Amino acid sequence: MSKVRFFWWGTACAILIVMACGPNTIFLRQGLDTPAHHVANGQALIDRKKFIDACREFERARELDPYYTDAYIGLGLSYAGSGDYPKGLEMMRLAEAMADNDRERENVHQGYERLNRFKP
Repeated sequence: MSKVRFFWWGTACAILIVMACGPNTIFLRQGLDTPAHHVANGQALIDRKKFIDACREFERARELDPYYTDAYIGLGLSYAGSGDYPKGLEMMRLAEAMADNDRERENVHQGYERLNRFKP
């Protein structure tokens, strides 16, 4: 083998080895990192009375969409369920201010009804 050919084979092998040692790529499955998905997870956690974990889910939904009304409703319920009723009421009022259609206003109304169950 000539020196030039040996050089190119060695370079190609070195590049492949370096590429193989890189970090693993994380592939997110479409639909799992959406506000709706995180709100659904949060609601399931509220039903199991895991309010702190639910709060994390609703916070992630709010990060993905700062105007997602259901995230604020969930945060309100999570805070109230974990003992911070005033903070829960504040989140519910934010949700009420953001609601801009009948479905969202109905969800806020139902949220207030659920929030009142946590009232001290």
